[in-house]
Amino acid sequence: MPRPINLADPSFEPTDEELDALMHAAFAGLKEARVESLRAMRERIARLQQEARARFDSEHRAASNK
Repeated sequence: MPRPINLADPSFEPTDEELDALMHAAFAGLKEARVESLRAMRERIARLQQEARARFDSEHRAASNK
């Protein structure tokens, strides 16, 4: 059974295994979160580009019809 980890205790010295487990827990899900964040950002950029092109086209058509 693993010993309790008290990070508030200044005398706590984690073993290499405990340190590895702490780092693993601290960064769990980070890669997936980054991938999802980049996917969402690319999706938003693509949507904004489409909206900007549509706005430009409608404004350009309106100006050429004058």
